[in-house]
Amino acid sequence: MLSSRMFTTAFRFFAGLAIFSLIAAFVVGFTSQTQSLMNRIMGPLTLGWKGGVGNHFAYAFFVGLAVASAALAGLLIAFRDADPEAEAQVVHTESVPLTRAPSGVNYLPALGALAFVLLLIGLATETGRLTYAAVAVLLVVAFTWTVRTWAERATGDDHTNAELYHRFIDPFRVPVISILLIAIVAIGLSRVLLSVSKVGSVWVFGLVALVFFLVAVLLALKPSSAKWVTTVVVVLGVLAIIAAGIAGAVIGERDFEHHTSESHTTEGAAGPAPDAPIVIQGGTTA
Repeated sequence: MLSSRMFTTAFRFFAGLAIFSLIAAFVVGFTSQTQSLMNRIMGPLTLGWKGGVGNHFAYAFFVGLAVASAALAGLLIAFRDADPEAEAQVVHTESVPLTRAPSGVNYLPALGALAFVLLLIGLATETGRLTYAAVAVLLVVAFTWTVRTWAERATGDDHTNAELYHRFIDPFRVPVISILLIAIVAIGLSRVLLSVSKVGSVWVFGLVALVFFLVAVLLALKPSSAKWVTTVVVVLGVLAIIAAGIAGAVIGERDFEHHTSESHTTEGAAGPAPDAPIVIQGGTTA
């Protein structure tokens, strides 16, 4: 029987997830190919070195999940899930300050659920960009949530824990969130512009630019507004763009007129223009 003092709760969770991911990767690699039995077995076991792995995307996803889960399991058991007694042994003190329950609002579960729904939509509609973006968001949420959980129990002072969390995560969070928001706006808006008519795309682009400008002006005029107001505005805007992008992807792209040189070739093959001079051998013209 596993001792709870030796194997922590978080370690058992991530270790189980790593084992499940490895089994899922093997099942996907074994069932999604039509090679010989030996290659179907050796391929997933050797990461494709001695055979095929079938569905590359699914196999790589589960292998990556297994590696990430195993790394987190090792990290968590090494630090004993921020256990006070283990920390006291490391710093050679008799005791450490008691930890308290996490406080504050955590938006990561909602963001993770939204990314998971987008992943299912991307797989169902066979939209590669949406699927990759959802996987990237899930990885970011998992990493950020893990760091926050660790920081909230690092010490007994909430202010110190928050400062520790922001000092570690801000250099990663700010550029990653900026890139994701830019990608969501660009991809979602492009789907809408490609699905409407040429005149409609001009109107849509103008209205979106106007809304962005007005929201930025209102937020700038009210710098003392609560933080949650800005958060709600950003979340609602992102949800609206995602919904519009999904609708545009379902509708499909409009028909584009492709201009070719066939008409010019046909005109050239018909002969010279009536008013063009005709050159006769010998240097004279008519």
